[in-house]
Amino acid sequence: MLVKAAALHVASLGHARYGELGPTSARRGFVVDMPSTPDEAVCVYPNPSFPPDDDLSGYDNPELQIVVRTAKDAGHEAGYDAAEAIRRDLRDTASVVWAAGTEHEQHIFSCDANESAPVNLGPDENGRPRWSVSFQVKTLPEVSP
Repeated sequence: MLVKAAALHVASLGHARYGELGPTSARRGFVVDMPSTPDEAVCVYPNPSFPPDDDLSGYDNPELQIVVRTAKDAGHEAGYDAAEAIRRDLRDTASVVWAAGTEHEQHIFSCDANESAPVNLGPDENGRPRWSVSFQVKTLPEVSP
């Protein structure tokens, strides 16, 4: 599953703690559903995307959105900085493997940011700042055994 591979990759880069991967001091990482706690969190969501640009390459072009939430008293800058660090580390990457050695391993042909900076999503229902970055990924489709 690409979103789990992305969460593991973001954790391996030190931006989140997903499962047992990532620094213990990092924000907790989630996939598809960001729970109301903890205040500091990172969640990876799948986004609708366009079909492949051609029928010959076999690559899929999924999009992912990563949302960073910070505590109310942390201020907007902390969330922006965390989202920007993720954006910088994933944009313009190519020929990488996300979640290498796990059941979620994904060979990524390319990954590029859809925006030039994190997007402010406004506060959540509890007043906590949220920032979003999204990515266009080019990968071979997952094959079921």
